[in-house]
Amino acid sequence: MGSRTYAQREWKLLSWWLATYHANADEILMNVRVGPTSIPTIAGMPAAVPATARLVNRWADAIFLENGVITIVEAKIDPDPGIFSQLIHYARLFRMDPTMAQYAATPLSLVAVVYNNDASVAQEAPWYGVTWVVYQPVMNDFVPPQLKGTFTDSVGSMLPQDWPARINLLTGNRLALGG
Repeated sequence: MGSRTYAQREWKLLSWWLATYHANADEILMNVRVGPTSIPTIAGMPAAVPATARLVNRWADAIFLENGVITIVEAKIDPDPGIFSQLIHYARLFRMDPTMAQYAATPLSLVAVVYNNDASVAQEAPWYGVTWVVYQPVMNDFVPPQLKGTFTDSVGSMLPQDWPARINLLTGNRLALGG
């Protein structure tokens, strides 16, 4: 039961952020399945099988189109470094998804919306081409924002210099690196 309450808080956070900052987006999709679906070919297969096969695909929290840019969003109350790999994974699946083929040439942006900031995780966002957004609206059922961080916050990132080239291939955007 606890995880459901936590998920509902993430959905509320995401919904409020979208309504506040992207209310005029051309299209907003929430809880979106992304990726190609491999469907086994079996003689006499019921017509509903292709639709149910997409159940195994990953779910992005939100995808929206605004000003000619597709944005994939992952929302977290308490972020961890896995948020970057999730977004990169969703970007790769999005580019391979035949249902999103009309957006193949559209620039892609990755956004992490978090409630509790973790500076040690936030400092890595530029390396992954992710826009880090700390959004802390006043919500009655939310605990107050908490500051997190460790000694590594002041050390800096030790990622290899050529790492952004891989992300750039997916998004088509140059990454703004630096601190």
